[in-house]
Order: sequence, then structure tokens, then C-alpha cells
Amino acid sequence: MEATRFSVASLAVSGKQKVGVISAQNLRTLTLTARVTYNASATAPVKVNVYHTPDGKVWDTVPYVSFTVTLTAGSVVQRTVNIVPPEEGTLQIEVENTDATYTATEVGVFYRASNWSIITTGKA
Repeated sequence: MEATRFSVASLAVSGKQKVGVISAQNLRTLTLTARVTYNASATAPVKVNVYHTPDGKVWDTVPYVSFTVTLTAGSVVQRTVNIVPPEEGTLQIEVENTDATYTATEVGVFYRASNWSIITTGKA
């Protein structure tokens, strides 16, 4: 199964950008990989925030889960995390540049997901 990629070419100073959504319907596993190119003078990392909605209308105001891509100024850094998915709803991926001085470039979030098979049984 090929990974799905969400990306943004340049993430503004102190900027946040929603980059994609993932259905949590029957979701069994979810792996997110974030890749960032940091400016040579960068002073703060990029953070990946994942928000949840059970109904597609009302979204969490606090991230369901978040993680930071370790800062190494002037380098391309990649981090992978496994997330315990909710049982239903939708997840929204947001990238956040916590650096107040420098942009981050070539910010990408890849995901791989597997779903539970829906099993139906006849009467015993």
C-alpha cells in the first residue's frame, strides 16, 4: 500500500496550515511521517497537530495528538509516529511552524492506514 502525502512548499513564520483529512471509519492503525527542511538559522521546530471530529461538524479545539519534528537547523529531518486512532469520525492534520523568525520549507506529512475488515456472521 502506497503512503498518502499531504504537503506545503513553505510554512510561514509562526504559521499554521491544515494540510489534509483522514477518515477514521474502521481505522485500525495509523502511522504518520513528517518531513521538514529547516532553515540554516532556524531556532524552533515544526509541530504536527491532529484534530478529531466525531461528526464532521464540531472539531476538537485541543489536538487529539501532536508531535514535534526535532529541530536540526539547515537539515532535512523526518520523524515517524504511530497513533492510536479513534473508533469513528475524521482526523484533520495541521502543520505548525513554532519558529518566530524563519520559515520551514518542503513540509510533508505522509500517512499509512489499515482498516478493520467488516465481518458479518449468520445465525448460529
